Amino acid sequence: MLSLGLRELDEMLGGGVEEGSSVAFIGSIEYDNIILMHQAVLEALKDGKKVLLVNFRQPPQTLLRELRNYGIDYEPYLDGPLTLMDGYSNLYGTGGQGGKNVIPNPLDLGITTAIIKDILQKENYDILAIDDVTSQYTLQSNPKTYIKAVVRLINSVKFFGKASFVAVNTEVFEKPDLAAVLIPFDYVIEVARGIIKVKRSFQPLRVVEPKVPYIRTQRGICSMKEHHQSIEGIKAQLKAGKNGTLWLGNDRVQIVDEETERSLIETIYGFLGPEKGKGLLYTWGKKQFIGYGEYARKYEADLKKSLEDIFKFTLASGGGRLELVELSDSVVVVRGTSLFPGGEGYPHPIHAHYAGALAQFLTEFTGERWEGEETKCEAMGARYCEFVLRKVG
Repeated sequence: MLSLGLRELDEMLGGGVEEGSSVAFIGSIEYDNIILMHQAVLEALKDGKKVLLVNFRQPPQTLLRELRNYGIDYEPYLDGPLTLMDGYSNLYGTGGQGGKNVIPNPLDLGITTAIIKDILQKENYDILAIDDVTSQYTLQSNPKTYIKAVVRLINSVKFFGKASFVAVNTEVFEKPDLAAVLIPFDYVIEVARGIIKVKRSFQPLRVVEPKVPYIRTQRGICSMKEHHQSIEGIKAQLKAGKNGTLWLGNDRVQIVDEETERSLIETIYGFLGPEKGKGLLYTWGKKQFIGYGEYARKYEADLKKSLEDIFKFTLASGGGRLELVELSDSVVVVRGTSLFPGGEGYPHPIHAHYAGALAQFLTEFTGERWEGEETKCEAMGARYCEFVLRKVG
């Protein structure tokens, strides 16, 4: 299997895409699809694959400089497993450009595709990557002829047993032309407006809804979930707004210290008493997690992985460390250390809201009712906090 450079996307496809298959990365003028395509190329190079990269969009050095802004550095692989073929200079340069890796006249489709196929076979490349076939489409006097050339090229590459990664801007192609140019591709991956969608797949998908929310960063295209599961990701999303506001992405937030949180919990217990106080905290936790389980189930079928994703975010956001101790059809046990807020000498468990949040998540994810409680609490003198959740009914 070939990785596409994004863990969530690879898992959705069962480990990546089949070797020898053709993949179209489609997108808009944002060019996020192009960045993800190059991430897939870089992953293939790291895996020891030999890649022929044909570039029509800009001068080779400009392309290399652009990609470095997103953590994609091809320099260590040039003149080795990676060949960068220039299909730009003879379109826009003054005078004819020559050289081993320069296409003489990219508008001569017969010569262009013949050169690509010849090099691909003779030098035994594993993957053909094309940086945006849209650039050539806009220059054609006869777009239909160009589409035929692209379809034949991709089918020929598959016939040779080679893989192809191709970027396509859907906003430029006429609708019938877009449908035609995508015919030979085994996989069609849309990367646009913050969502990656698998539009076509060679093998059955492992999720109900094949979508991955993403963000463009200095490390390239990152899934929103993984981005928020690291301290660096949260820091990158945290911005100060006008009038004293603080934003985490599109959500307004406020920094709360431990003393403030402890004071709130102490007030709840003091005002309502032990049982009603614990009940309110538990309900508060459930309210905070409404929608999380349903959302997770769309993109991940494995409950264990989904719980571990929550634990990563809790750790990255300063909520403490959680770990799964037991997981069965009817019982889930979670252990926590250094949970927020901390404290000592308390007569009541102070993390009942964690139990409520976990119960709400399990109920939505499984479609069956779960309830839970904090059975041990560090603040009451235990070595760790423990949450026991049981299926009801």
